[in-house]
Amino acid sequence: MIAADAVAIFLTYILADVARCGLWMQTDWPEWLPGYGSSVRLHVKVLALLPLAWPLILSRLGWYAQKWRSWPWVLRNTLTATTILALLMAALALLFERERYPRAQIGFLALFLPATTMALRGINGLIGQWYGSRRRGQVLIVGISRAAVRLRRLVQAATFGHPAVLGHLRAPWDGDVSQVDARAVLGEIDQLSPILDRRVVDEVFFSVPLEHLPDALPYVRLCEEIGVSAQVQAESLACHGIPQVLDLHGMPLLGYAPVRHSPELLGIKRALDLVLGIIGIVLTGPIMLICVVLIKSTSPGPVLFRQRRSGLRGREFGMIKFRTMLPDAEQRRADLAQMNEATGPVFKMRDDPRVTWIGRWLRRWSLDELPQLFNVVKGEMSIVGPRPPLPSEVQEYDRWQRRRLSMRPGLTCIWQIKGRHRIGFAEWMQLDLFYIDHWSLRLDFLILCRTISTVLSGSGA
Repeated sequence: MIAADAVAIFLTYILADVARCGLWMQTDWPEWLPGYGSSVRLHVKVLALLPLAWPLILSRLGWYAQKWRSWPWVLRNTLTATTILALLMAALALLFERERYPRAQIGFLALFLPATTMALRGINGLIGQWYGSRRRGQVLIVGISRAAVRLRRLVQAATFGHPAVLGHLRAPWDGDVSQVDARAVLGEIDQLSPILDRRVVDEVFFSVPLEHLPDALPYVRLCEEIGVSAQVQAESLACHGIPQVLDLHGMPLLGYAPVRHSPELLGIKRALDLVLGIIGIVLTGPIMLICVVLIKSTSPGPVLFRQRRSGLRGREFGMIKFRTMLPDAEQRRADLAQMNEATGPVFKMRDDPRVTWIGRWLRRWSLDELPQLFNVVKGEMSIVGPRPPLPSEVQEYDRWQRRRLSMRPGLTCIWQIKGRHRIGFAEWMQLDLFYIDHWSLRLDFLILCRTISTVLSGSGA
């Protein structure tokens, strides 16, 4: 695949230059640049980079992952990769060859590249199917459960060469219920050794829950002794997370995570938080200075309110915001506990007597949250994420609610744009978990846009 993509970008670049000269410049190819000579020398520099950069971009988008990809997925990621490559080429041309590099070359390349890449991907797939059909393997599946049937279908549909399944062997961990056609069952697991001795078997797939892995290990060792590859289905009846095989400096580990986010995308999220946080501080600096003056001139006490909050994985940090209450607000909270309007382990009161008149105005337009941009820059918070709770509130969480701490807390989340205090605590928790389970950069962008409109309208505060 990497070789095919490198060839695709090489041929597409030449095709784009031919089309540019013939259709755009109405000149012979290769073009002759006055005072510089042939454009070939210029293009050779670019062609030395593109066959490396193009597969690298596709790799970062998951193009070469060993899993089945639909054509809409391939098309969408091809267009995304083409956009990234075009922006990269435009930036390099602007820096190094501003006067000589033809801008139309980038446009023609972006126009042709998705089609040529997908065409070569299709040709590559056809060649792979032809080659795989000539080297078709034979596999044996140990297990007769529903999971074994699903494993058989995946092996036949998604494995290179579409190997032939010789049949199934009944295992003691399967129980009495069989999901496999009786004609496909070759016998009990004890027949594994005779079958491997008298028949050609390339691989043996064990459909076994991890709880019963010790029962299957003797048969895995049997396959190893004979020289037949053994694959074990790494699923657990006790843990519903999708396992991932990790290599810790040579030590194999099996990792389970309820939700697995791409480290690369999380890195992009953190970089965006840093950039947007700095930009936000610069743009809102004059507004924050006005808030400082208003708070200081209307109420005694400090301008900033610092409070310990629970962040990522429960790490405590000092969250800062503009003070909107009287200096003794924390001491008076116990007296107002019976007037709490929120459900769950949180305290919310719409007409809180501790809030100053300027504090109500700051809260209405969410200006009291602006100092938290410094928490974002420090890495304690994110622009978008579940709101950081008080450590005392976390102690009263149900166990399933603690999972909202698995994401870095943020300035805004779905709860903010759904009505803030108008929703109950249970729904608030569900919205935060929905965000964690379905997180993406696109979702962050949509939440941020909705938050801006919510703040400007002053609704839900």
